[in-house]
Order: sequence, then C-alpha cells, then structure tokens
Amino acid sequence: MEGTINLEQIMSLLKVDLSADTLDNIDMDFIRMIKTPLKSIFRTYFRYTVKGLENIPSGPAIIAGNHNAGITFLEPMMMAAEYYETLGYDDPLYYLAHDAMVAIPIVKNFLIKCGCVRASYENSYRILDNGRKVVVFPGGNYEAFRTFKDRYRVDFGGHKGFAKLAVSKGVPIVPLLSVGGHETFIVLYRGENLAKILKTDKILRSKSFPISLALPWIISVGPIFHLPLPARCEIEILPPIFPKDILNDSMSENEKIDRIYNELTSRLQEKMDEYKSRRRFPVIG
Repeated sequence: MEGTINLEQIMSLLKVDLSADTLDNIDMDFIRMIKTPLKSIFRTYFRYTVKGLENIPSGPAIIAGNHNAGITFLEPMMMAAEYYETLGYDDPLYYLAHDAMVAIPIVKNFLIKCGCVRASYENSYRILDNGRKVVVFPGGNYEAFRTFKDRYRVDFGGHKGFAKLAVSKGVPIVPLLSVGGHETFIVLYRGENLAKILKTDKILRSKSFPISLALPWIISVGPIFHLPLPARCEIEILPPIFPKDILNDSMSENEKIDRIYNELTSRLQEKMDEYKSRRRFPVIG
C-alpha cells in the first residue's frame, strides 16, 4: 500500500550492492512507499512548496537547477515527491549524483532506488536516449558550499556539461529553482584554496572544503552532512528553454553552449531575485 513503510524493503538497503551506472535499479514500489511519509515530514519541518510542475514537458528533457545546503540537499526529494504525487509514476526522474554520494553504504542504495545514477555523460545520454528526464545540479559542491551571504546567488561555477548535452541532443532544458535550503546551515568559508592544499579537488572531486556553522557539529569542517535547520523551502519549475528557439546555425558549438548556459543561469537568477525580495528573515522565510 502506498505510504506504508515496509520494513523488509528498508532492510533490503543493507543487503544489496546496487550499481550506480544503470537505469534498471530505480524502484518505483520503493518510491511509492516512502513518498507520503517523506512528504509529511518535509512539509511539517520545512513548510515546503513546489510550483510549476505543469512546465515540465513530455518526453526527454534536462531539468537543471541550483544546488543548496551542501551535501544535505533535500530539496530534490521534495520536488520528486510532488512530481510523483501530481504526475504519477509512468515517467520516472533520474538524478545525476556525485561519485562520493553513490559510494556511501546504505545512502548509496537509497539514492539509487530513488533514481540516482553516477554523474557522467554516458549515463546522461542513456537517460535521454531512453526518452526519460535527467535532473542535474551543475554547480555541484562548488555552488552547494557558497557562503551564507551569497545564498541568493546562482553560481554554477562555469560548469557547462548540461549545456553541451542539450546542444548534442536538442532536448529542452527546464530551469529548477530551489530557495531556502541554503539557510539550513551557515557557510562561513567556501574553502577553495584549502581544497587544493588538501587535494580534495582531485581525491573527492570537491572544489570546496568549507567551514560552516551547522548542527550537530556547531563548527563543521569539510564537505560533511549536517542536521538542517527548519528553513522554509520554496521550489519552482520555470518554463522550459528549447534550444531551437535560442540557437542558430551560424553559431559555433562553443557559442551555442555559452548561450544555453547564460540563458539558464540568468532565468534562474532573475527568479531567485524575486524570492529574495520577499523573504524577509533567514530560516523563517
């Protein structure tokens, strides 16, 4: 029954070693089981809202958004819960996940069952070629650990892989805006230089080694999980960007990639500024 926790399925997370490089391990029965309990918890704690689901087109698409809250990034789960609640289970979402996230025991299996795959061009092409939707957060850890004062800044850090993918496949890009998650902790220092010194940029593929104020650690050092403050989270899906509408044959491939990158980030930033103007207090919203 949907929304009923099955302990046997939960325990199965401990017993299997799922691959993060196949589309076959998404488990729609598992998603049905956890959707309602997670919605209840997230709505109570984060008071979240999701708008604009009607803007997601049918068929293959790239859903690209900003990355909040370090690696304790719960807004994609809130969006997915509303997506499945509203649009059903016939068109599953696949999320590109950082290598480190699909290497953590138990967490790895949970994410994979929910539709996460390892972030790679190969997996991205596979998803789109199967007529599905891929959800990406191009800013990665770089954006996820931007400082608290920059919490209303969309900062992909020049990561244009999604744009290259859109040019190659000609699929629409759907802007996904998340606001509030970056108030669940306070990043004091992004730690780009520290990441280079400690070589986490190469070892963990993390360009950030942040210092934050976060529960339960009080002072948090490095890209680690935190217990989020109950910040009010607001999520909005904007109308899709169709490459054919903003590109032309006279452009070089790099010009096309830059055009898509700039179009997406500017639309997200414009909408982010609207939210900033009406959110009066951190956490409270």
